[in-house]
Amino acid sequence: MHKSTMSTRERMLAACRREEHDHVPLSVLVGHGSLWKRSYYWRDQCERAKVLLELGQDPCIDIWMPDVVPHPDVKVKTWRDRRNGETLLTKEYHTPAGVLRQTVRETEDWCAAEHGPWIPTTYGDEKRHEFGMHLFDDWNVSRRTEPWVKGPEDLPKLKYVIRLPEGWMLDEWAMDARRAMDFAHKHEIFTTGRRTIVGDAFQWFCDIPWFLMQTYDNSGFVEEFFAIFQSWAKRLVELVLDVGVDYVQYRGWYEEPIHFGVRGFQRFLVPLIEDQARMVNQAGKLFGYLLPAGLGVYADVLKNMEADVLMAVDPRMLQAGDLRDLYHKVGRDKSFWGGVDSEVTLFGGKPEEIDRAVKCAVESLNGNNGLILSALIWNVVSEDAFAYMVEAWKKYRES
Repeated sequence: MHKSTMSTRERMLAACRREEHDHVPLSVLVGHGSLWKRSYYWRDQCERAKVLLELGQDPCIDIWMPDVVPHPDVKVKTWRDRRNGETLLTKEYHTPAGVLRQTVRETEDWCAAEHGPWIPTTYGDEKRHEFGMHLFDDWNVSRRTEPWVKGPEDLPKLKYVIRLPEGWMLDEWAMDARRAMDFAHKHEIFTTGRRTIVGDAFQWFCDIPWFLMQTYDNSGFVEEFFAIFQSWAKRLVELVLDVGVDYVQYRGWYEEPIHFGVRGFQRFLVPLIEDQARMVNQAGKLFGYLLPAGLGVYADVLKNMEADVLMAVDPRMLQAGDLRDLYHKVGRDKSFWGGVDSEVTLFGGKPEEIDRAVKCAVESLNGNNGLILSALIWNVVSEDAFAYMVEAWKKYRES
């Protein structure tokens, strides 16, 4: 019978550093299991961690970085009205540099339970408690009729909005973060500062085709736009490093090759990601780059970047090569967090396919002791499918 010889935090740290450890950790990127009625059920991430620890897995405690709070001189107006048979939501930030405005269509599902928040609270249930218009919200993108940023003239306004909270709001964020850190230390759990963004901002704040044209037609605008988010992100990194997290996650969900291509990625984003990675590494902590699509295309660039861990590794979304190709290109100097596809493999729920996927991930990505087995577990994935993945992990985790 397998016997663990390390705490879960020790195991996760060793895997991120590509050091020898007792077995491949299993740390899934998963929300609250409200659809799972048996072994896996929780109401907040601390309860989730306890459940997964009891099952021998390797959960993380997320220190969620604070949301933006506009400058005190900014006045906010928001309203809901009917125009041409549609319900529209409009929000305006009245800044000293002018008005920043967005309008979106309020569709019938706007108040659905799936319309979650950008930043869950540490002990919260990960549900949205009000349904106004948030700045960082995928639901805005397909519904908007007017984006926040429509040209270079909007960037001075944006600087008044993309800011850290101040005073008591920042104090209360720090208290909440330290509560989560206390819990993690008590249970010897790996901690993640989650999350910084730069490249992802373009799709929330700008018309997507228009912005991508600017990467060719007005590179100065693109650089200034990203600089606003980089300045904010670096302040967030300072906050979570001060709290003492083990690991900082940079989110590049929309930085995939279909948007930027290899040249655009190298020009606009790599220097900014590297800047954050150096901050984290110089503090003696670990830096992870989350990119769910395109790791295979970017592999030759990624191998020379300072990121310690490549996150959300999905064999179906590499867009070039397979897991073995990815390992051979970058595995000497990188760890991998992922390896199993959720939307097809786990959603399909076939035990033999899940078993093969786990076996392939371990055999392909763990040659340097640097695999954290995972998948992006949406709540449409059945509990049974997740259980099959766990059983396969137990079978292959010492390979």
